[in-house]
Amino acid sequence: MYRKNFQLLTLIILVAVAGVMPVRAQELSAFDSMMVRMPSMHIPSYDITKKKRFIASAGISMVKPPKDMVETSVHAPLFNLHANYTLPLKLSLEGDFTTLIVSSQFSLGPRLGYTLDRVGLKLGWDLAFVAGRMKEFGFNNTHQAWIHYPNISGSYQLRKMVLSLKAEIITVASVSTRTGENELTHTKDFYNGNSVAFYIEQRIHENRVFIIGFKDSYVKYYWPTWMTFPTFKRLYHIPELTFSWILK
Repeated sequence: MYRKNFQLLTLIILVAVAGVMPVRAQELSAFDSMMVRMPSMHIPSYDITKKKRFIASAGISMVKPPKDMVETSVHAPLFNLHANYTLPLKLSLEGDFTTLIVSSQFSLGPRLGYTLDRVGLKLGWDLAFVAGRMKEFGFNNTHQAWIHYPNISGSYQLRKMVLSLKAEIITVASVSTRTGENELTHTKDFYNGNSVAFYIEQRIHENRVFIIGFKDSYVKYYWPTWMTFPTFKRLYHIPELTFSWILK
């Protein structure tokens, strides 16, 4: 119950941010108008990359799948690269690559961004491809999936910090697992769940920015655990803690 309440609260906050942006237009202060934008992965990129159209970050995520999903409760580090590329008309393109050795996900999607003073809002839609491969220890399994991530995020910039909330709906277009030449599972078109995340971007020195985030997912299919052969009949709660640096 608390997860649903937390996710509902996040959506309410994001809608409220969008609603107060026109009001804030009438309240610009001299300090805010002269504030220097810090590098950020969450503020709409057209507003912070006037001359630098490309910005990227690298980091790791610590994930703890539930015991009934993987039998043993273990912390699994995910390695991540994320990039933003600024386009005209307040648009941008975001790409993400996350890997766990035997499984990787690559996503790409557009963003429509809007900023007003310290507040930023982004609407996006990512299409992701998942590839898994296990050829060791007597296994001969491969895995593929296509996933949609429609999302909305809101951010607020302080002098040396950016606070962001992000919510996304997750739908699976197709997922299949094979052993050798034989197809074990093939499932199409189902609602997979949703997630909410909170990020803090802290300027450490000049343009060096450290990011810490907490993501709370409630999903049927979690791609790093494809080797457990999930049935997609129930939702699992999966918390995730992320650490990353914005690259120069």
